Amino acid sequence: MRNIILTLPFVIIGCSSELDTENGLKSEKWISSSTPKCEVWFQNWSDYTRLFVTIESETLEVNPSPYVTEKKGKPYLMPKSYNKVQKQQLIGNLYWDENLNWDDGSNIQAMWEVDRANPKISLPKKYGVNLTIADDILKMLISNEADTLISVDLNKLNSY
Repeated sequence: MRNIILTLPFVIIGCSSELDTENGLKSEKWISSSTPKCEVWFQNWSDYTRLFVTIESETLEVNPSPYVTEKKGKPYLMPKSYNKVQKQQLIGNLYWDENLNWDDGSNIQAMWEVDRANPKISLPKKYGVNLTIADDILKMLISNEADTLISVDLNKLNSY
């Protein structure tokens, strides 16, 4: 029992949710401070990094059918209108440039090969990613040859 009590602090210290600073990022998860609303998650595996991006594209108002009838004494059967947020999720591997320099204001470039998406798109897709960190704000630009997928400012999310 005493051995368990002595090793418990080392286990708790070893179970940190912070990202290893070997790749220079100060947080695994980032959330947008500008439009479009999005969430970015860097999943750091031992020999590669996966990028998970969720983009809120638009909000639709869903109204009940005009033919719904309300029963007397049962108002809970009458559906109410609500807002539905449409999201696009993209997941893929990041291939960094060889010389990573995460100093404030440095421009980091990577190639992102998307291999999973919801809603479905033709895969795999390749995008160029430009990242800049300044004052704990991550500026991210994701684009391919033809157009820009997203350009956004992100704040780090310490707990999730």
